[in-house]
Amino acid sequence: MSEQDINEIIRSSWFKDISEREMQKLISYCDIREYRLGEKIYSVGQKSEHIYCILEGRVTLSLVEPNGEEFGLTIWEAGAWFGEASLHEEGVMPIEAKISSDAKVLILPTSALEESLDNAITFYKNITLDLIGRAKQLYQLVQLLLFRSLRARVAMRVILLIENFGENENGSMVLPIKFNQSDFAMMSGGSRQRVNQIFRRWAEAGIVKKENKRYVVHDMEALKQELKATDD
Repeated sequence: MSEQDINEIIRSSWFKDISEREMQKLISYCDIREYRLGEKIYSVGQKSEHIYCILEGRVTLSLVEPNGEEFGLTIWEAGAWFGEASLHEEGVMPIEAKISSDAKVLILPTSALEESLDNAITFYKNITLDLIGRAKQLYQLVQLLLFRSLRARVAMRVILLIENFGENENGSMVLPIKFNQSDFAMMSGGSRQRVNQIFRRWAEAGIVKKENKRYVVHDMEALKQELKATDD
């Protein structure tokens, strides 16, 4: 394990105020695995005895129905820890974790926590505070789905992705991650056809266009105004 990988673990809020000795013991239990685009780390209903940290690449967390229908909850990038459901006594994962770009992921057995930490209360306090923040984001997402139009929901997804991953090119914001309109439909709770109509309208208005297989936001203020849209 490289020094950079070790630093990625140590700087996580999940391990705030954990001693260096305890961290070194935890690190000795860690494994690193490389994943390819489209691979699953775990599926809905699968039991897990590990927590995970993204060292390189990105992971999409989604709700998945038995018929294969998906709704993307969030995308995590390097530095993010996830898989906290494995800390529950049942250890059953309620969501799916799928690789959305080639990734390197650190895997830590949950059993290592009790074996390495003198007092696990600090760790559980840290993770509880982090999950409260994530829960707030989830509540905002539920509110968006229940009370906003599809146009507003798609706009919000584009804005959040740009804020997290966007790159400025000549005054426009470029989303470097490869997305298609099926991805945005999955993340916004709409059909691909309706999402396609929304992007076509935005392209005609010069707000968002797909150029060289990348989405480019030319008018961020106009896109933010779409958050107020009441129709699709």
